[in-house]
Amino acid sequence: MIFKLEKYNGIHRIVSLALDEDTYDNLLKEDLDFIYVDDNSLKLYPEDMIISTDEKLIDKIKSAHNYDVFELWENGKLISCYDDESLDNAFFVTGKCNSNCIMCPSPNVSRQKGKNSDVDQLIEIAKHIPSDTPHLTITGGEPFMIGRDIFRFIQYLHDKFTCTEFLFLTNGRIFAVDSFMNKFIETVPDNSIVAIPIHGSTAQINDMITQAKGSFAQTVKGIKQLLKANIRVELRIVVSKLNASDLHDLALFISQEFSEVEYVSIMAMEMTGNARVNQDKVWISYKEAGRLAQDAALVLIENGIDVRLYNFPLCSVSKEFWTLCKKSISPYKVRYGDVCDECKMKKSCGGVFAGTLSLEKGELKAIV
Repeated sequence: MIFKLEKYNGIHRIVSLALDEDTYDNLLKEDLDFIYVDDNSLKLYPEDMIISTDEKLIDKIKSAHNYDVFELWENGKLISCYDDESLDNAFFVTGKCNSNCIMCPSPNVSRQKGKNSDVDQLIEIAKHIPSDTPHLTITGGEPFMIGRDIFRFIQYLHDKFTCTEFLFLTNGRIFAVDSFMNKFIETVPDNSIVAIPIHGSTAQINDMITQAKGSFAQTVKGIKQLLKANIRVELRIVVSKLNASDLHDLALFISQEFSEVEYVSIMAMEMTGNARVNQDKVWISYKEAGRLAQDAALVLIENGIDVRLYNFPLCSVSKEFWTLCKKSISPYKVRYGDVCDECKMKKSCGGVFAGTLSLEKGELKAIV
């Protein structure tokens, strides 16, 4: 959500949103910068300065929520960075990554030249987020690529959000380094899950996909160190042509080596970035990916491991697996095919990625 405030020409800052007097009073007490909306204007506090009188803009901002958080730029551009009514809020730490997964939905240039977020600004955003927010995600790129300064941010999250569930999206390689692992143990919020992808049952397969020699050994060590520290771990398997024949063995490997994981998420690809560039190498049909995912899921379930299926439309898996399917795609990325309008399960189905829809060749079927 992006707006342009015609009367603002000031410093860059983080602001909360107040749509009623109670929220206005609370934000004043918390000594936070915020925008207050009335019928005739938008006012910036604590300055009590009018920053817009545009009726159409005011009506649009009224569709947002109390305690939403925005980044306000010097030119008046107002960009949403927290939605108080959403469970899909995330802190984007950096676009850089020390792996270069061949089926990653981000482009290679982002991995190499992606910008780092300023830790002080991440903390400032966190200051504006209500302490009772239910869920926050920490993501990248590889968020730990910004170095040890990330622990200032993680410590702040630990101290403020005592009831919030955190999801850390990482390739897990950093946790093979004892000093980083120990610092993470010291600072990680209590209710956290660390989500780590593992791409194959062997170094040969995994490192071919990550295009980073030694990544398999580092990831395996990192996962084991997290589990030893009683930190909850989610393992993620992204199904592609490159690991399709290995999924059964990968499920067995996880069952034998990481039986204490919280759950395993088996995921269909998002075909943007590297994945789109390498389409011929990685793309696998939903039907085939669904069949292989089901086989791997059964292996894991038989070994007492919880399983979730992400990014699979319901018509791509058997009915008995529907309870494992989650609506996992961010709402703004979800698409459905024309045939989906006839499907009685559309409201329960998570659809497909916008960047992937063009690759399905008549696979989507209406469930009637």
